Amino acid sequence: MADEKIQGFAGLDLGDIKDAVGAVVGSGDDVADAVNFVREHGDDLVDFVRRLPELMSSTASALSDASEDVASAAAFLTGGKGSGDGVQALTELAGDALDVCRRELGSAQGLLDTVADQFDKLPIPDGGIGEKIGDAAKRFDAVGDQLADVAQQLRKLGGAVDNAGHGLARTATKLDRGGRALAKFQN
Repeated sequence: MADEKIQGFAGLDLGDIKDAVGAVVGSGDDVADAVNFVREHGDDLVDFVRRLPELMSSTASALSDASEDVASAAAFLTGGKGSGDGVQALTELAGDALDVCRRELGSAQGLLDTVADQFDKLPIPDGGIGEKIGDAAKRFDAVGDQLADVAQQLRKLGGAVDNAGHGLARTATKLDRGGRALAKFQN
């Protein structure tokens, strides 16, 4: 009968109560250590709690400032209002310029190949000039291939930096949200 009265008291289960009491009794050393800690550091804890709003305000302000700085860096990398075109646009422009250089080298190579062919057709000894011009034309082609590789790498770099910039923009948003959330606890 006593078990039923205890079990019905406040809707608590007797087994749960026994488990809770057993846990408290079994952790007596931990409870004693906690009481001793509060006894020894009570003034520090009270001071910390008193200063907590100031600490939260300072942290909220720092998060907001960091958010602005990160957002500025992201805008520089990705482009945007007042921050220029962004790295990807610049690398695209540089890649396009290298493509133009490659096409111009290809034109010059074609011209040199034609001159080399004309020298080969002359009935005079040219001392190998035609062959030397042909070799120079081949070097133009190799340089053009290298320019194409550089242009491709620049474009990849631009894309990677743009992705990083967008990641920074997301981080800026998260920092701003964190700062606002902490600021709500100041009041």
